[in-house]
Amino acid sequence: MIRAILSITTILLFASMSATGFTVAPTASRLSLRQIDTSLGMFGDALKKAFTNDDSLGERKNEGLKGGPNYNDNVTVNGKAVQGAVVGQKLTVVAGRARVKIPVNCQKGDCGTCMVKMNGRKVKACQTVLGSGKCSIETL
Repeated sequence: MIRAILSITTILLFASMSATGFTVAPTASRLSLRQIDTSLGMFGDALKKAFTNDDSLGERKNEGLKGGPNYNDNVTVNGKAVQGAVVGQKLTVVAGRARVKIPVNCQKGDCGTCMVKMNGRKVKACQTVLGSGKCSIETL
């Protein structure tokens, strides 16, 4: 009995083959997928031009910082030169670029854990930003 069923299905399988391969008869689920409308017609023409460029805005401008960041090349941390230090960065970030760890606790300047000497003056590294002139930072 099983051999008869297998031979019938084999015959039907070979009968449904064409020169380009298998021909699969469309089922109800395949037909319904082809008939789905994705035109967003319920919005009318409201979204027709929603994703086009607006030519009245003028030429596209460069994003980001104009002229790039302002670098300070005269920075040392514990005698190590710091490459890529940006004016306005906090001293904890600048020291991190030189692979020097400055301990911090509060990030507000209240605890005094992050005290360093910048150009001979004691400052709080979590609150002090890097200036544009020569800067020598020494950890305590």
